[in-house]
Amino acid sequence: MSKNDSTQSGFKETISGFLKNRLSKINFTANLIIGVVLLLGFVFIGIFAPYITPHDSEEMYYEHLKEMPSAEFLLGTDRYGRDILSRVMMGTRTTLLIASTSTLIALFLGIIFGATSAYFGGRTDNIMMRINDIFMSFPTLIFAMLVIGVLGPSMVNGIIAIGIIYAPRVTRVVRSQALNIVHMEYIDAAKVGGESSFYIIFREMLPNLWPTIIVEGSIRLGYAILLTAGLGYIGLGPPPPTPDWGLMAYSERTYMFETPWPVFAPCLAIVIAVIGVNLFGEGLKDILLAKGSRKKEAKV
Repeated sequence: MSKNDSTQSGFKETISGFLKNRLSKINFTANLIIGVVLLLGFVFIGIFAPYITPHDSEEMYYEHLKEMPSAEFLLGTDRYGRDILSRVMMGTRTTLLIASTSTLIALFLGIIFGATSAYFGGRTDNIMMRINDIFMSFPTLIFAMLVIGVLGPSMVNGIIAIGIIYAPRVTRVVRSQALNIVHMEYIDAAKVGGESSFYIIFREMLPNLWPTIIVEGSIRLGYAILLTAGLGYIGLGPPPPTPDWGLMAYSERTYMFETPWPVFAPCLAIVIAVIGVNLFGEGLKDILLAKGSRKKEAKV
């Protein structure tokens, strides 16, 4: 190979590597930006829904029953004459409240059990993980139906049920990451220094688990939104007439071919919300992986 050929080959490799690097950065940056915008949009609607809805979500306009989208009712009305857009916006508050609160409960329980199991290890770890596996063996929807069937259908019980369902999955992820930390030198130094187990778990281990916890939380939030809608659809969510995306789709399914908007609108909201959460989680994961790889390169 001549000198010019080798120079051109090296130049092409440099350009190719640069483009791949830039495209990958643009990709995960776009994921994060789109995810943040969608999430903030839903959060804004959820917080200020009572003040920005075009109509009262529970008011029945009897002269506009099952009306198609119009200037007055942008997404039409349901069989009771209620404004679909207003109900979808108010349903955002209900869905996000249930999904986010249950996700926080799952993270709280998962952090405690996962980090504790990894720290103590041995028999304690085996017993806790076998119990965890039993809970994970139940299909999510069936387990939610069981819990709510015992406690009764309500918003609070739905939050408790979803939190209990996803806590074992968070526990497994947190434990897996904590096992990589528990044998680090600074953990051994804390033990030798006489620090308590509580201090070591929550002051030494937990700060290094936050990247994993944040990404896992974004993943669980997306699943929680889907499960919240699923429970509402089968009648185990908030009772009527509370605006709920799943309940809205269920109650209007009979008239779907006649007036599809009452079913299509809440389903579209579910899809967009889950996509936003997933893009946000993917963007966070890519950023954390990029930081981790840079740290490894710096050590090498």
